[in-house]
Amino acid sequence: MKTRDSQTTGATKSATPKTKDTRKQSSKAPKRKILVHNPREEADYFGEQYSSTVELEPPEPLLRILATAVVEVMAGVRNINQLGSLLSEDVFLRLRERSIRVAQMRARNGEPTRAPNLTVSDLHVEHTRDGVIESVVLVHSPSRTRAVSIRLEGVNRRWRAQAVSVI
Repeated sequence: MKTRDSQTTGATKSATPKTKDTRKQSSKAPKRKILVHNPREEADYFGEQYSSTVELEPPEPLLRILATAVVEVMAGVRNINQLGSLLSEDVFLRLRERSIRVAQMRARNGEPTRAPNLTVSDLHVEHTRDGVIESVVLVHSPSRTRAVSIRLEGVNRRWRAQAVSVI
């Protein structure tokens, strides 16, 4: 095989190893970094970005899982940290406080923690606006039926519970 230099002289490529080219490459100006000084601009780049309903998965499976998980957290059999990515900060903190109170009350009375046998019987979903869903999930246990109302909003292309109430 002939190289470009060897094509003019007629010599063939030798078996000697290639040496590294020590010439400087043409240096382009470094790319300018975007500096964000304004908190509003920072939120535009790194904050919560609301998503449209068409960008999100169907909410029904998540609602079934989330409703039973919230009741299990309140019963003290599920760790609240398992739901951290699904709940807004406010909902997470309120549910954590509730689960701590229930655990303290149970410890004071000497009651053991019992896992409830939960089933979801009915699910009602309302699309109030694009990227927002309000729902009611009926969760049955052997002793009672609870209605769990959940407001989901699409944030960063995932559903996140912005409000949860257990009746």
